[in-house]
Amino acid sequence: MSERVLTLPGSTDQFVVTDRPSPTITDRYRMLPDGMDHTLYIVVRAHQVRAGDVVTAFFTDGPGIRYAQHVQEPFTAHPGAFGICPARYEECAECEDAHANGASADRYLCLDPADDYADCVIDFRNTPVAIIPADTASSFPPLHSVPPLPDLFALDPEHGPYQALPVSRTWGPYDAVSVSRTTAEQITSDLPLTHAGRHLTCRWLGNALLIASDPHFRTEPGRPGRIIQPDADGRYRIGGLWPWEDWPVEDGDESP
Repeated sequence: MSERVLTLPGSTDQFVVTDRPSPTITDRYRMLPDGMDHTLYIVVRAHQVRAGDVVTAFFTDGPGIRYAQHVQEPFTAHPGAFGICPARYEECAECEDAHANGASADRYLCLDPADDYADCVIDFRNTPVAIIPADTASSFPPLHSVPPLPDLFALDPEHGPYQALPVSRTWGPYDAVSVSRTTAEQITSDLPLTHAGRHLTCRWLGNALLIASDPHFRTEPGRPGRIIQPDADGRYRIGGLWPWEDWPVEDGDESP
């Protein structure tokens, strides 16, 4: 792994940047477009980030030698004042936490506003940030040209992960996830072995999937079962009869 040591005007700290980690099952790092790498990084304060800059990493605490902490999803900055969250209906989790901790617009800012898939990125105005400047980034393919990594879900700590299309920021554990036929078949094979599926049976009717429950043991939220047809892309939206868990399962989130 190659390293570069960067400096920041007005600071005696050394900022070490490295190659972006490759994605794994446990470390969900979306890659940058071809040719865009850590050799293009510079370090600025958060309040110096400009629209169009690509934010790639923050850093460990100082003073001294500070190491890059790569963001899982690099993003194109859209800086704005901290205060009013653009999320629909209610504040995103980041804004809610920041307000609860007494954050104010004179000390904090928003580097990127919330959308359907991500919360706002809120940080202290003087936080060192690794970026690829907008004029440099403009000579490469856009970030969205790199396919997003699939989200990973589980039935319980022993059964998973199952790859699904990315879900929205407001997704809930009883909502459906979109999976391929191969993944749907693995889910139906595992489901009877789990607590969530102890009263469920799965059956394939050609391309359709029937998930049914024993009428004497209705599973939450009380639905007897359903037939799931593939969509136009051949994917299956499975959910509603048990709560999905994130993978890896966090301590305290395991099913009984």
